[in-house]
Amino acid sequence: MQFRIETVKKRATVSFPDNTQMSGCFFVSTVSALGGGEELVSELLAKNREYLPFESDEGKTVLLRKENLVVVCLAEDATDNALPGYKRVPVVIHLLTGQIMNGKVSFAQPETQSRLSDFLNSRDAFFRFEDGEKTCLIQNRFVKLIAAD
Repeated sequence: MQFRIETVKKRATVSFPDNTQMSGCFFVSTVSALGGGEELVSELLAKNREYLPFESDEGKTVLLRKENLVVVCLAEDATDNALPGYKRVPVVIHLLTGQIMNGKVSFAQPETQSRLSDFLNSRDAFFRFEDGEKTCLIQNRFVKLIAAD
């Protein structure tokens, strides 16, 4: 007997440490552990898994090693920034790959820990970044420095 978990595909473009990219789809659950709809790609990346299934644009399903994902740019995004208390901080992010990204880091923290540094130090692996055109998830370990914009 085989159990299958129902999934949906979420389009994304992933960037690797060698500055290559791959476009395709992550498979996420139809039910979010946080409630309120489908699982977000950010939830998938937060799970304790080393490899994640990903369907490339060529139709091949591959396993991506999560620790080698530098940036994951989402084609569609569930907007959860409308919640009260969300801050959007304009920043310039310099990655170890040489890439420089201008945009905003958005987050919600308790008032006593509402600085950008508090948020970044409390995150696991990935944090949310918006550049006006797209939403990306950036892996902390590939960040060289972050400056105010």
